[in-house]
Amino acid sequence: MDRIEAMDIVAAARGDAAAITGPGVNSGLLYARADAPATIYNMDMGYATAIALGVALARPDRKMLCIEGDGSFFAGAAVLSTIWRMRPENLAVVVLDNEVWGTGEGTEPTATGSGADIAGLALASGWDADHVHTPVGPNELADRMGTAMDVAGPHLVVCKTDTSRDMPSSPDRPVPRRHQLDCAVLMRAELSGDA
Repeated sequence: MDRIEAMDIVAAARGDAAAITGPGVNSGLLYARADAPATIYNMDMGYATAIALGVALARPDRKMLCIEGDGSFFAGAAVLSTIWRMRPENLAVVVLDNEVWGTGEGTEPTATGSGADIAGLALASGWDADHVHTPVGPNELADRMGTAMDVAGPHLVVCKTDTSRDMPSSPDRPVPRRHQLDCAVLMRAELSGDA
């Protein structure tokens, strides 16, 4: 399964969840498929999951979806232990893991491309196996996304993707047409009921 197929499934499962995406292709793909006011695109590398945790804790009544690439997620992976300690039931974190950095030619291996295991790291951080999902193929990803969005969490979905149609840095890939500051203002308004 490539990233586009995976993002089609993730976007379809979003529903009315607030969302934060890490930097790069995932942001543009979500924007093109499931844009909504309560979305912050292109959060700096290593911060998307931590910020999503904060929003989930502040608004336990609203589902919070975080979408990251493996490089960005691993840069802030220490948040895994905090998520499990706090256990926000409304948080779902999706990591699309293609094992390469998305900048440049998209051939430089990330930590997972050199053997690191994000799902294994979550389990080593105390997570139980019922909340850590490693789907293989589109049907299993759709099933795990349904669980992550409908069953009390937190949930971590780590989906390996191949690099076909991976859309490395280029002017041809989709990008969000909203500045990050505007995203933050819209999300605050949506989550506070001021929209």
